[in-house]
Amino acid sequence: MITPIKKVLLVTLKEEREKVLTALQHSEIVMLTPSDNGSFGEDTESGTKERKLDTLLSEFKKYTKKPSLFEEKKEVTLNEFNQEDEFSKDKISEISEKLKLRDTLQKEVAEIESKLSELNKFNSFTLDLCVLGEGTYTETLLGRVPNLNIPTLEENSKIALKVVSAFEKISVVTITFLKEDKSDITSLLREVKFEQSALPVNKGTVKEAIDNFSLDLKSKKEELDKMVEEIRLFADNSKEDFELLYEQARAKRERSEVRLLETEETVLYEGFIEESNSEKLKEVLESVATAYALDIYDPDENEEVPTALTNNKIVSNFEGITNMFNAPRYKEFDPNPVMAPWYWIIFGMMMGDAGYGLMMAVLIGLFIKVMKPKGETKKLMNVLLYSSITTVFFGVLFGSYFGEELLPALIGFTALDDPISMLIITLIIGVLHIFTGMITKMYLDIKSGHFLDALFDQLSWMFIILGIGLLFIPSLSTVGIVLAIIGAVTVLFTAGRNKKGFFGKIMGGLGGLYGITSYLSDILSYSRILALSLATGVIGYVMNLLASMVQGSIIGFVISLVIYIVGHIFNLVLGLLSAYVHSCRLQYIEFYGKFYEGGGTLFKPFKIKTNYINIKKD
Repeated sequence: MITPIKKVLLVTLKEEREKVLTALQHSEIVMLTPSDNGSFGEDTESGTKERKLDTLLSEFKKYTKKPSLFEEKKEVTLNEFNQEDEFSKDKISEISEKLKLRDTLQKEVAEIESKLSELNKFNSFTLDLCVLGEGTYTETLLGRVPNLNIPTLEENSKIALKVVSAFEKISVVTITFLKEDKSDITSLLREVKFEQSALPVNKGTVKEAIDNFSLDLKSKKEELDKMVEEIRLFADNSKEDFELLYEQARAKRERSEVRLLETEETVLYEGFIEESNSEKLKEVLESVATAYALDIYDPDENEEVPTALTNNKIVSNFEGITNMFNAPRYKEFDPNPVMAPWYWIIFGMMMGDAGYGLMMAVLIGLFIKVMKPKGETKKLMNVLLYSSITTVFFGVLFGSYFGEELLPALIGFTALDDPISMLIITLIIGVLHIFTGMITKMYLDIKSGHFLDALFDQLSWMFIILGIGLLFIPSLSTVGIVLAIIGAVTVLFTAGRNKKGFFGKIMGGLGGLYGITSYLSDILSYSRILALSLATGVIGYVMNLLASMVQGSIIGFVISLVIYIVGHIFNLVLGLLSAYVHSCRLQYIEFYGKFYEGGGTLFKPFKIKTNYINIKKD
């Protein structure tokens, strides 16, 4: 059901803004509506601190072990959350300096390695590097030239060529020439694609330079390894502390970003609250505000009010399915109590295998117990856990156990043996599902005083659809004809009742009858239940067949176990994904299309949002 919502208007002293916002954030009962003309908080440091801590935590991930899939988040109380580490600035500065020094060392190591890489290409050059460059009368260049162009250089009498080292396509050479011939030589070198090499040193031999750089590289790497180890130890010891600091900075930043109207002395807060929490809000304000003025009243008729849903423990888990499609508007009908049982049934039919249902119950139950998911993830896991019950039920009904008929089907046939009968069952389920949507619409029409709309627009079509269905039962075909005629006549004479003129009403009636194509299309959409049920059974059967084919020896038995485990887990995951998506589709289009409008905004109270920790209330 949709919870009654009240509007909140609160005025407090400006000096207590931060304290009041903190209390509202911790209580999680008020949805604040920021003012376009309001002012942000005075805190300008928390955002910067949050970004810096986010960067540091990203760095920590490089040096700490990856969290286990089953590792729980650290839990802290609100009291612990509010106690900031007084040495946090020193810790942040300390690790920032270490990371800065690490980056410097990494850069220096990369530069030395680059120099060594370049020098190693010339390790055959044994002369002192001081011979390179300009002398009194000559100039010597060191560089690379394609092997194809070596003969051209050898034939030129103005240069002295020496091959330092030769490779497959290029050679490292020295070229010596008179300075007075430099212009001609430069043109020649351009023609032969000579690339001059600039070495990182200009004296001593290449070997001496390599030895010196190697020693320097070893020293820098040792220094870098030492610094990395210090960072790793720091990360291991301080990761949880920094995660808490990050969450604290994030909460402060979110408080500072709430735009509120202010005067020189006061602050105005506006928002919404669930009616049941009105007294709790007063208690919260009494505990933190020296003085305040609070007004809790009904929202205006035309005001956009957020929607808060309150359903029982089972139905509430299905709310996320509706919210993914469209949240209900305030004071609109909550579709979840009607939708939840149908989603539960249709999901189970699509899976339709008792073996996979038991796997779902065990695996998802373990996941919930060990991982302790929160929020929407927990609701989704509960939906899948509940659906394991209907999956087992329909698996027993259809006689499917991991794709095999281990026990006779309670309905007398399996989907694989008699798909036509199974198709008829799925279409009957589809008609019942659509009828539920139409009955819901009738209820809403009657509740709003539109009795004739319920009769003409819903009941008439139920007569037509039911009548057409009864035509296929010889003993009830006469009843079917009567119902179909009554429904068709009703639609013909009433579908155009809102049109102007006789001709408009007749055309409206004929157009209304054409809607039968839409209803037939909707009903045929439920054949996907058969398709998915068959797919699950066939893939499971194929996995069993493949496994049985390799049995006959110890090795074959082991391989068959792998096929069984991997194959059936794959089929389960594929089936879950398909059943989830297609069950949603049938709700959104075939079911909700009959009565549900939506378009609302969910009630989201101002609260602490966390990534790394869980906060438990004191």
